[in-house]
Amino acid sequence: MSTLEHRYRRLLALYPAAHREAHEQEMLDILLSAARPGQTRPSAADTADLLWGAARIRRRHAASGTSASPWTDALAITGFLATLLLVAEAARFAVNIPQLMQLAADHGPSLEYSLFYDFGTGPYWLAWTAIAVLAWRGLRRPATTAACAVTAVHTVLAVYGTTFPHRAGASVGASLASVPLPLALLATASLLISPGPRHGARLLGRARVAAAAAMAGTLVVLNSLPFFTLVYQGNLGKPNATARISAFPQLWDMLGFAAVVAATVLAAVALARTREGRRTCALLAPAVAPFLMPFAIFTTTTGDAAVLPNLLAKCLIGFAVTMLCVRLVELPSRNRTPREHIPA
Repeated sequence: MSTLEHRYRRLLALYPAAHREAHEQEMLDILLSAARPGQTRPSAADTADLLWGAARIRRRHAASGTSASPWTDALAITGFLATLLLVAEAARFAVNIPQLMQLAADHGPSLEYSLFYDFGTGPYWLAWTAIAVLAWRGLRRPATTAACAVTAVHTVLAVYGTTFPHRAGASVGASLASVPLPLALLATASLLISPGPRHGARLLGRARVAAAAAMAGTLVVLNSLPFFTLVYQGNLGKPNATARISAFPQLWDMLGFAAVVAATVLAAVALARTREGRRTCALLAPAVAPFLMPFAIFTTTTGDAAVLPNLLAKCLIGFAVTMLCVRLVELPSRNRTPREHIPA
């Protein structure tokens, strides 16, 4: 085997096994016949064409659900759960609108700024609600196109808001440069390179989908302004009311953190039974890790947290730690060998 043939075979190895079995020799013959005398390396054009072809065919297999990899189904389940959480956040935003309107009216002269600050993310949540409806109704192409566009704008706004925090509109971008960003990226990736969130819901089954929806609804209620106000007002008129009220916001944050931790544990237990479920946990970890790690890894020269570097680092740590746990859980089954049959 010549050096050029060996290098072409390495590139062709990126194609799915079934495709190689049917077309590898034919593709190799065409590539070698078109090579120049004395050529030892694939040309840049051939390399790019083979890489693009392999990516396109693998994406087609993943999107159609014919891939044998557990990651394909895991990404579909992840896409469903990420979309559900984005819609839940949109519902929380809608529930908060009456009180946000009242707070904005109380600002008086700064009403315009308050409206922009409180409602600037409204179009974003409305867009993801529409994307979820399109995906659920099976209109995958428009859902994918819309998700790519919204996530691209989201990423630009997040970079702008965290890089130039004192410029106009930066507060809106900065507010999206946290958990919503990895959720949006996961939901978009699911539409692009997996059978999609609708397929993920079918894999979960009705009981788990209902449980996930109930859990998301509970988080919406617990983190909504009306519920906060209802519980907060319950401290009025009690002994030591002043001390209770001053300590309440911190206690509320702790309760919200505990609710998210509990939801994460319950989801991990429900998903950990299958290979696809365990990989779903690993894919969702980057979205949960920033919330579960409320500390700064990187800081700027002024001592402030570097938002996007911290977000990226926490996402990578979350994925790496969860994937390590997945490998450790699956290690015994990988090392288990079938028992030899001993004749009587």
